[in-house]
Amino acid sequence: MINEIVQRQEKARDFMRRNGYCGLVLSTPQNIQYFTDVTEPSIQTCGVVIITQEPEAVFAVLWAEKDTAIEQAKGVSVKTYTMASQGKQIVKILEQLGGTEGPVAMDTTANRELGDSFKHNLPEVEIIDATYAIEERIRSVKSETEIEFIRKACEIADAGMKTAAEVIKPGMTELEVASLAQHRMVTLGSDAIKHTIFIASGSRARLLHPRATQKKICAGEIISIDLGAVIHGYTSDLARTFFIGKPPEQLQKASETLRDAQIIMLEKLYPGITINEIQAVPREFAKASGFPMVGPLVGHNVGLAVEEEPLIMRSGESSPEAKIEKNNILAFFQCSVKHGKVQNLGIRLEDTILVTESGAKMLTTCPRELLSI
Repeated sequence: MINEIVQRQEKARDFMRRNGYCGLVLSTPQNIQYFTDVTEPSIQTCGVVIITQEPEAVFAVLWAEKDTAIEQAKGVSVKTYTMASQGKQIVKILEQLGGTEGPVAMDTTANRELGDSFKHNLPEVEIIDATYAIEERIRSVKSETEIEFIRKACEIADAGMKTAAEVIKPGMTELEVASLAQHRMVTLGSDAIKHTIFIASGSRARLLHPRATQKKICAGEIISIDLGAVIHGYTSDLARTFFIGKPPEQLQKASETLRDAQIIMLEKLYPGITINEIQAVPREFAKASGFPMVGPLVGHNVGLAVEEEPLIMRSGESSPEAKIEKNNILAFFQCSVKHGKVQNLGIRLEDTILVTESGAKMLTTCPRELLSI
């Protein structure tokens, strides 16, 4: 794994050279793991990764967590600071590595925690927010190691969804179903609760981010479930729709439209197609079928975060030159459909997909039709 970590740091240095940055200062948990392989949440909370054109990166941590950081970290030199000295120590390390002779790129967390120190101690140095650029240009193309982690997370997510389908019955609360699905995934090895389980029944299914509640599930209701497992920090994303009883014809047709739109999108999903081109494919099909898609977002990349850049968005809201690349891992659809005066029917269908040289490969495999309970 150490060789892969070093390769990732070299990708960061190439990114810095192409953009004219002298240093990278990163503190989001995802970036810490990506560039050091440290997975301990406590260390991720306060750690700082510093990368310059020098051959060795530095990982700065609280003094009390030095030993654990040394045990886990790969390809970095571990240095320490106290809570009172964090800002000054990071600036000092960056100066020693020659990273203050031009613009410094930070992610959102580093900017929030260290921005004031940099402004005070390095007032002439320009600070650039590189949060999205790092996700899109460094982390979005996955290695074989990362793909295997996500593949396993998808297998566990499938099992979690199967458990949800087996236990749903009228009278249960959304939270009860969510807890049983989560328990199944944790039992099978999911190592974090990074993907909040959305379970919504009845009219709540039309909400965009419906966390499970104590609402009881009733006969004759639609139920949407969106969940994911986590392996070594890497996530999966899976959504399905159920109905307690026989689903109305409108919902059945809407579900079939999303499934067919997904099939058509999969057929077109090859390396090199632009995001603008691929996001238009399912939209045009769904609109022609009488069930236009809701909102600008069709899908997103998946990795150390559930949703990563680049997002698969409507033309004008995504980068026009952004393209799908080999070994991107995507999740779609991140939307429902509408019909007539109903602005959101609450149908969810989302799968995790690997982009290969020969086309798209589905990593989540549970049945995709509207399931009757």
